[in-house]
Amino acid sequence: MPNHKPIKFHTYPYMIDKLRKKDLIIDSNTIAIEILKSRGYYNLINKYKSEFLIPETANFKENTRLTDFYLYQRLEDDLRNILFKFTISFEKKVKEAMSYILAKEFGVSLKDYLDPYKFRNKTKAISITDNLKDSITLCSSNPTLYYKKEYDDVPPWIMFSNITLGQTRMLFSIFPKKLTNYVTYEMLPTYANDRRSSRNQSRLDYYAMDFFYYGSKYYKNDIVFNKAVQKNITALVEFYRNMLTLINQFRNNLAHGNRLMHYKSKQSLKYSHVRIYASKKVFSEEEFFTNGLGKNDLFAFMLSLVITLDRYDSIYFIQQLEAWEKANTSSPDTKKAFKAFIKSCGLPGNFIERLRKINIEKTNKQANEELKKTLYSF
Repeated sequence: MPNHKPIKFHTYPYMIDKLRKKDLIIDSNTIAIEILKSRGYYNLINKYKSEFLIPETANFKENTRLTDFYLYQRLEDDLRNILFKFTISFEKKVKEAMSYILAKEFGVSLKDYLDPYKFRNKTKAISITDNLKDSITLCSSNPTLYYKKEYDDVPPWIMFSNITLGQTRMLFSIFPKKLTNYVTYEMLPTYANDRRSSRNQSRLDYYAMDFFYYGSKYYKNDIVFNKAVQKNITALVEFYRNMLTLINQFRNNLAHGNRLMHYKSKQSLKYSHVRIYASKKVFSEEEFFTNGLGKNDLFAFMLSLVITLDRYDSIYFIQQLEAWEKANTSSPDTKKAFKAFIKSCGLPGNFIERLRKINIEKTNKQANEELKKTLYSF
């Protein structure tokens, strides 16, 4: 039998008195009750108390106030909204890439693009495609419902609008090599795109050379060179798969309203992969291996979004984080709470500046500005 005390109902005045006995500063009972009514004792106090308790005691640190808990929750709620917003943008992008290549290579009819024998790993493919077919059959939401009624079929770009990111990830896991390479290429920025106005969508092998600076390396012959290219394509695909899984796990955590602080994905990113885009200005080797910064933590989630979002959303994402920081550091009290919250999240104090150092594709505006600077320097 459990050793815990029986669960009991407590009034708001009782809760406030209990908190005061644990040395929490409460300036106004009226405001305290209002906060507890709108936020909930469990969601406010129990959720964040570990950040404010004296280690190995039930008492709060000196000068801890109830408003500190409120500020923490408000900071986390606002950050969650920003992250969720851009996770949806990521989701739209990957679904568009997958639906496009499915329609192009397999066709627009359900029986064609969800034919399990066109995918890798037949046993797994049968299970995943059957699950998707069941989802479509049971779906009663538009636009899937409309297409079922009007066309008696559902093209891939409609199917993706009513399936989860988790289902999308599972479908990607059985994509044949050609389709996998296309999606990976679409989702990862390439240095080559800074110098070309359009992409050659079937040439992930060509762009792999830009990723790994092949021009500075020597290869004995074409066979050795081509093996090296294929090895690096495999690394790019693995990197994208890992980021997709990590983003999906963080998305689920966000959707359920769980804490961002201390949350880590079960999926880790490889150091050699992240280094393709993130120099030591983003994180050091010691930070990655000793502290796990950029491995499977909140920072890894953020940098994964910066890398996989399109160039405009990547910039907008960072701008939104900057606005969030600015709004919450306008006074000494909020600035103190912000710094403490960031630390609790395992983020470096200058995490936004670090995200800005990640190599992503340049927007036309950025490219033009850099071109002007080059021209005017002569």
